[in-house]
Amino acid sequence: MRRRATRASGDPAARPARPSLAAAGPESHQATPGHDPLEATLEALIQALDARDPAARGKTQRVRAAAMELGRGLGLDPGALGALRLAALLHDVGKLIVPEHVLCKPGRLTDAEFEKVKAHSLAGVEILATSGVSEAVLENIRHHHERWDGTGYPDRLAGTAIPLGARILAVADAFESLTSERVYRGRLSSIDAADLIETWSGIQFDPDIVAVLRAEVLAVNEAMAAATHLPEPPLDLVRALAPPSAAAGDPGPGDPGGFGALLHRGISGDARRAAAHDTAPRVPAAAAGVPRDASAAQREVYALYEIAQTLGSSLNLIDVLDLVASKIAMLVPFRTCVVSLTGAPGELVARFASGANAGTLRGRRVRHGEGITGWAAEHRTSRFAGTADLDLAGTDVDPVAYSTVAAFPLVHGDEVLGVITLYFPANTPCLDDHVRVMEILARLASGAIHEGRLGLEEGEAGLTDGVTHLPNERYLRQAFQKEIVRSQQSGQPVSIVEMDLEEFQGLNERLGREAADRYLMEVGRVLRSHLRERDVLTRLSQDDFAALLPGTGFAAAALLTERLQQAVDGFTLRLEDGGTARVGLSIGIAIYPLDGEGLDDLMQRASINRVRNRQARRAARAASPNVLPFRPGRP
Repeated sequence: MRRRATRASGDPAARPARPSLAAAGPESHQATPGHDPLEATLEALIQALDARDPAARGKTQRVRAAAMELGRGLGLDPGALGALRLAALLHDVGKLIVPEHVLCKPGRLTDAEFEKVKAHSLAGVEILATSGVSEAVLENIRHHHERWDGTGYPDRLAGTAIPLGARILAVADAFESLTSERVYRGRLSSIDAADLIETWSGIQFDPDIVAVLRAEVLAVNEAMAAATHLPEPPLDLVRALAPPSAAAGDPGPGDPGGFGALLHRGISGDARRAAAHDTAPRVPAAAAGVPRDASAAQREVYALYEIAQTLGSSLNLIDVLDLVASKIAMLVPFRTCVVSLTGAPGELVARFASGANAGTLRGRRVRHGEGITGWAAEHRTSRFAGTADLDLAGTDVDPVAYSTVAAFPLVHGDEVLGVITLYFPANTPCLDDHVRVMEILARLASGAIHEGRLGLEEGEAGLTDGVTHLPNERYLRQAFQKEIVRSQQSGQPVSIVEMDLEEFQGLNERLGREAADRYLMEVGRVLRSHLRERDVLTRLSQDDFAALLPGTGFAAAALLTERLQQAVDGFTLRLEDGGTARVGLSIGIAIYPLDGEGLDDLMQRASINRVRNRQARRAARAASPNVLPFRPGRP
């Protein structure tokens, strides 16, 4: 039975009010997978869930495949299919807040435990509320456990008041569960599963969707099998661990659908998880049974979303490393973070370091197989140690200040790009959640580091400054054109900030080019650390920098650039001969479209304001040497 379905709106008054989100149009949700940042993030989130429940590995991909087949069978348009695809990928993301001992319980859940699992649909909406997905996607996630007869959860919607995508997900989820093996029961054949679902047509499931499942059952089953390329277990494989009370057909408490053990009320864990593959010390786990609150899960998901979204844009290598380190700091309580990249064959060079002892560890060279960092590179797998002695051997860093060391390889294809090494403070363990997040982040970062390194080697096709590795003026012009289009669409201003290092020429003559180049690179890091990820920092000439600040008016730009000026004024580079290097920073601001519509006009206005700022600073130093005013000038 094929028909073109339209989404039933239901009675708006019957729907609980929720925060308003910008609705995404059909072009935002393509029905076929793409290579965009959102898609990469979704896959990363699925890996995060799978890591908590390895026995259900690939479940979400199979549900997605089934839902898409059903949606096409119902004649959904591309926009609705795209929203359905995203909802299918994210429908169980709320399980991030479910305690792991409940999520991986091998037997039937108690009523109290089942209530915790039921909370995942609302938790998923809360976690994703700020991620930018459309309202249609959130509606599908919220209501995918509603029932046709109105006895489902969370809002007890009935019939066509349930969003169509949610009704499709309910059938797809049930079909995937019935045809998959669980630790407490075997699986059904696709025909038997469809028969069982049909018995609940008009009670738990939409009859039209059930009819499409019956008509397309073989195609749905083939799509699920292809989604994860996993071999299907034999039909008679029934786990001996299944408790007697979990027999098929025993509804039990909290099971209004009447499926008993046939649907997942207990979500299995695999006690034989492949722990033998790594002889490294076990990573201390979080206390069993401690639930994760929605805000913590939301921070994790949104940080991963931002990482994937930003890494999907054109970033140079330095920006990639800065971004990765800043996001790790949001999610993992490290004391020191070092990102080492492959230099000469078999050798790692610490290209980026942040936190304690960063200056000492930056530039350090480690051979593959040497210490925890080298071992992770050589074996291409994460490595952990309960002491930092081995990994910090040969350095001037005292390992007593650290507890666990965790190293995560960066691998792209068959190539080892480097290793992210985290050194945890004394008495601070590296938890399983930290490992899971880091392994996801390492996979997200590897592709961007690969592209960034290629760009560095090839000079970013003329878009990168060779000394600081920041974007150059050519890149700024390209970025400006993109931001102007966004500004015209949103009505938000764009700020251009021009910066000049005061007395840099004298520093260059006094210390020489090598020390001056090092100073430029470090000042670039200082400036970048105070900017947002979407801001663009460029080096224009020997001592001139510029920043592009999207969505920023004069007041916000003035506050931000004051921090930049104070940061550079307070920065001192210590040289190998014991000397120091220090200069000041003059700043000027121009605003699009108030000061001009072209980049050249804006740069000219910003330059005029920068000169005024420099003159004001000189006058202030003459009058009061200890006071350095910030007066960028209102254009």
